[in-house]
Amino acid sequence: MSAEHDVKVRNVGIVGHGGAGKTMLLEHILFKVGAISRVGSIAEGTTAGDYLDEEVKHKHTIALKVMNVDWKGVRIHMLDHPGYVDFLGEVAASTPLLDGLIVVVDATTGVQVGTDNAMKYADAFNVPRAIFLNKLDRENLDCDALIAQLQEVYGSKCAPLVIPNGTGDDLTQVANILKGAEGDLAATAEEMKEALTEVVAESDDVLADKYLEHLELSDEDFAEGFIKGIGSGSIIPIICGSVEKDLGLNELMDVIAEYFPSPLRRHIVGKNGTSDEVVVEPSVDGPFLGQVFRSVVDPFVGHLTLFRVLSGTLEADSDFYNVSTDSKERTGKIFTLCGKEQTQVKSVGPGDIAALTKLKHTHFGDTIGKAGTKIELARITLPDSMVKLAINPKSRNDEDKIGEALNHIAEEDPTFKHFRDPETKEHVVRGLGELQLDILLERMHNKYHVEAATSTPKVAFKETVRGKSDVQGKHKKQSGGHGQYGDVHLRISPNSRGEGYNFIDKIVGGVVPRQYIPHVDKGCHDALEKGVIAGFPVVDVNVELHFGSYHDVDSSEMAFKVAAAHAIQKGIREAKPCLLEPVTEIEVEVPDDFMGDVTGDLNSRRGRVVGM
Repeated sequence: MSAEHDVKVRNVGIVGHGGAGKTMLLEHILFKVGAISRVGSIAEGTTAGDYLDEEVKHKHTIALKVMNVDWKGVRIHMLDHPGYVDFLGEVAASTPLLDGLIVVVDATTGVQVGTDNAMKYADAFNVPRAIFLNKLDRENLDCDALIAQLQEVYGSKCAPLVIPNGTGDDLTQVANILKGAEGDLAATAEEMKEALTEVVAESDDVLADKYLEHLELSDEDFAEGFIKGIGSGSIIPIICGSVEKDLGLNELMDVIAEYFPSPLRRHIVGKNGTSDEVVVEPSVDGPFLGQVFRSVVDPFVGHLTLFRVLSGTLEADSDFYNVSTDSKERTGKIFTLCGKEQTQVKSVGPGDIAALTKLKHTHFGDTIGKAGTKIELARITLPDSMVKLAINPKSRNDEDKIGEALNHIAEEDPTFKHFRDPETKEHVVRGLGELQLDILLERMHNKYHVEAATSTPKVAFKETVRGKSDVQGKHKKQSGGHGQYGDVHLRISPNSRGEGYNFIDKIVGGVVPRQYIPHVDKGCHDALEKGVIAGFPVVDVNVELHFGSYHDVDSSEMAFKVAAAHAIQKGIREAKPCLLEPVTEIEVEVPDDFMGDVTGDLNSRRGRVVGM
């Protein structure tokens, strides 16, 4: 494979708020390059991207999809991401491995939450991006005002590259200001090119000096600065257009193919076996290195593992090494993806996004490489899953299958987690939002045929004491023959918050034999698992054993354990018991305009604002 292969490969993520037009953008591009014979419809559930049953039903993207297209000799891997915040994990999982993002903005709404999230992840991982301002074919729009809003929110580095001749019914063409324009757009294009030249000059100190000296840049300096500025994120081109009118799509694909950075320019940093940082220079001919960013579990095909090649070449039917799990794997067949269509290929190189099947030890975030590789890439960080539901199988048959089904769903979406809560004894599922949980559980029913009921999880309250008590607990039982006798005197008092249960042995004179004291401790500990107010565990208490008595024949370990439990139940009631509610610390980012509304809402929920 030649080095030319790499410069003709690009990969980009299509991101933005839900409803901005990401899926239809890809649909029209696929039709334009001949990958599909007709443009599908979201309403009819016929698009190439939204093919899952749940996506057809809910009419929006739920899971990340990979589209593989050729554009003027350049192979472009395009990843369609869900727009709703409940599925933000898909953006978080793939963005660190991409070489560019296309942020789709709905012209009828402007900047939205999904727009901000996409920009934040691009900034966090220094990913180049372009903005596609969609739906300019709608009425009552002001394109200049929309561009000004983007520049106000994200800075003057957002510069128009493709401009329309109008909006609504007047929108009939767009012009690339670098390639010139005719008619009514000519003067506007020339004016905007001057503004773009200033942005290019500001992106580089050397170019800035040249511009200040001559008040212009040569074509060579401009072209070099423009490409370098996009690669560094100091220039964000805005492409205005309309997916429905097929305006701006050619220009968008040209930007990706001509101006987005080559995979060979990627800065790759990993750690070797001694935790020292190692810089890897991407190369077609170097050792293979890649990272897994998604798994798809199909009941018929099995596991489909999606990965990005960062350096080197991976051949089909060869071996590779999983650095993260320290295991050897067989590649088998390699596929490139276009929606649900899979195309088998012989090899993949830098920048390629592909899939492997039936891997046993390779999962989300794993670093894979050539045998003997010791370099491990940074793990992919996902947003915290905070929304919980308790889940229960509806039948005995479902009870046997639910664990495996939930494991498969968690393999596909790492932001989804499930566990047994030891405090409430409930099986809990956790995700980024209620919509995500509802749809994933719907998928569990459709894909794995498991029926389950959900409910609000129990709150894990706890109990403690605010006062002190001194109590006796005696267990005495005589039923003929060997009896039972245990007698303990306990002092109960509050412990410092968060310090838990503390047992203090103050026995002197052997009034309680040494061999029974550990069982008094165990009896106290077990009894504190169930409080006296509502049956929740009692925490942060000191229990001091200071006196007691025993019988030479009838005393036993069990008798002292039972006596301690009686004393605890009595002592907690006398020590001013109280209920403890769970407390969590949260950070909220909110625009200044909504600060009052948000703080008011937090106060209404008994939240305490401790800083801004």
